[in-house]
Amino acid sequence: MIKKLIIISILALSLFSTTAYAWDDCPFDKVNDEYPGDCARYVDTDNDGICDRSQPAPEDRVTDESNTISEEDINESTSTYHLFPISLFLLFLYAISKILLWKKIISFIAHRKIWNILLLLVFSTTAILSTLLVVRINFDLAIPLPFNILFWHVEFGIAMLVLCILHIIERRSYFLRMLYVK
Repeated sequence: MIKKLIIISILALSLFSTTAYAWDDCPFDKVNDEYPGDCARYVDTDNDGICDRSQPAPEDRVTDESNTISEEDINESTSTYHLFPISLFLLFLYAISKILLWKKIISFIAHRKIWNILLLLVFSTTAILSTLLVVRINFDLAIPLPFNILFWHVEFGIAMLVLCILHIIERRSYFLRMLYVK
């Protein structure tokens, strides 16, 4: 039974990984890369003379009257990041944590542990995603993940920036003392 489950999982994963990276996943961030392409991973399943990895899936393409996709359309559709929602959400959580601290519902140590652990998790995730990006780009290796690595790297990077700023503000006296050491 376990052997069958493993075989089915491997087959499903192999099928999933080929479709997940068939569109819009150029390791060199090329847009509409024409035949023969800039790398050995050129794929053209829809026979339009453009590498599938450098263009969105056919159902996601924004076309004008001449049926061409502009680079601005592609960049606008793929680079929407959530700076303000992430920042506001983390600031809201931080405010709740501070209120709970002031009302003595949680201790100062618990407050610091919560935010240190959150900072560690966000930093670790950002570091892992950046390493996966480097491996994918520098070594031209496909990493079959069911999500866009760059998108989540940026999203976690935004969270890390906000958490780092909160961390520095919380420990400002430590950093100021460090600057005034004789």
